[in-house]
Amino acid sequence: MASNDMAVGAVEQHVPAGRHSLLAAQQVLVSSVWLDPLYIASAGGLGAALATNLVTATFLGAGFVTLVQSTRLVRLPVVEGPSSAFDALAVGYAKTGNLAASSTGLLIAAGVVLLAALTGGVTQLRRLLSSAVTGTVVTLVGVSLAGFTLQEFFGTPGTADFASPATLGLALATTAVVVVGSAAAPRFRAFCFLAALVVGDVLALALGRLDFSPTSEQPWLGAPSLLPYGSLTFDLGVTVAMTIVFLVAVVEALGMYEATAKVTGAPLTSRQASRGVAGEAVGTALSAVTGGFGTTAYAQNLGVIKMTGVASRAVIRTAALIFLFLAFVPKLAAILVATPAPVVGGLFLPAAATVLMTGLNLVVQDRGDPLRNLVAPLSLLTAIGIPAMSSSFTGWPPLLVELASSELIVGAIVVVMLELALTLGPDVLRRWNHTMRDDKE
Repeated sequence: MASNDMAVGAVEQHVPAGRHSLLAAQQVLVSSVWLDPLYIASAGGLGAALATNLVTATFLGAGFVTLVQSTRLVRLPVVEGPSSAFDALAVGYAKTGNLAASSTGLLIAAGVVLLAALTGGVTQLRRLLSSAVTGTVVTLVGVSLAGFTLQEFFGTPGTADFASPATLGLALATTAVVVVGSAAAPRFRAFCFLAALVVGDVLALALGRLDFSPTSEQPWLGAPSLLPYGSLTFDLGVTVAMTIVFLVAVVEALGMYEATAKVTGAPLTSRQASRGVAGEAVGTALSAVTGGFGTTAYAQNLGVIKMTGVASRAVIRTAALIFLFLAFVPKLAAILVATPAPVVGGLFLPAAATVLMTGLNLVVQDRGDPLRNLVAPLSLLTAIGIPAMSSSFTGWPPLLVELASSELIVGAIVVVMLELALTLGPDVLRRWNHTMRDDKE
């Protein structure tokens, strides 16, 4: 049991069969595995066939990586899915018809990351993951999740239902069930998200906001297509962009491994972390050839663990099997997609707040040195400020403008650079000066 949160169970906790299945379904329902591809498909203008393939490919990648991570590799209760760091690039490439080149670039990026994981590169990278680096990344993941959550919470801008009393009532009722349920007795607390989803959907049905008609267009059985965007096409600029973003997703995943280990009290060795990143690379390659994007460990599911107190790896393995099942049953996947936006927002809001608090608790730790204490706040300020101005950088190369539009990408790059400059750099200089003095003596 984690020492920092006595209400969180052990990762090897045995959960009775009946509760086990419901808890696994809850992890699936709270993840945004199907929401991210829907956003990319909608914003990128993909047709119905490609949009459906993107959703099923995402379920396939998420299920595979979650299964191997929780079973053999990092061995933590982490739920995997597409990293939001890819969203801006994915939408842009969809609009310009460069998705085949993005799949190629992602495959190459996965190969680079896999090589790094197998040759000790991840062990070296993990040395950079101080509380400032991990806290900054987790905080920015929470901020990103909060931004998406609030968009769902209030509904679609420009529509009649945006921020309407019915929309807000639906979202607030869903959130209220999660919050109240999380303070209940353990046996009820464990299902607070599932209960909130049921309450939210029942209210949505009563308000005429739950529409299952699109499910009739989906077949019962199907499978993601191989190379759905056409033959692999190499583009240097696209490959560089996808590699940079995937490296950011790796830092994000490592940050979530560290946070999950801290919350659950489970050990995390460099070997586990390297295996975990290797799993991200293999899963990302699978996603790339079936039309999906890079994977990472999901923050909202860590929020579910903290709020429900259930951190069982066995539950996460069952959630992975549900993902894999949904990858081949598009009609059931479409039922999940029918969940109204305010209900999704109401579910995610408490999870996002929990993730944000986890990150901030790491950020505010005193590192015993003024320079080291600057790493996290400077990174957060930069990550918040630069994306707000990214559209004004008209003289910058398009690739840099795209990267600068993401808080997570900017923050991850800056915090690593500052950790090198303000922490590791001075340490190296001090050791070098000490060695020089010893030599003179």
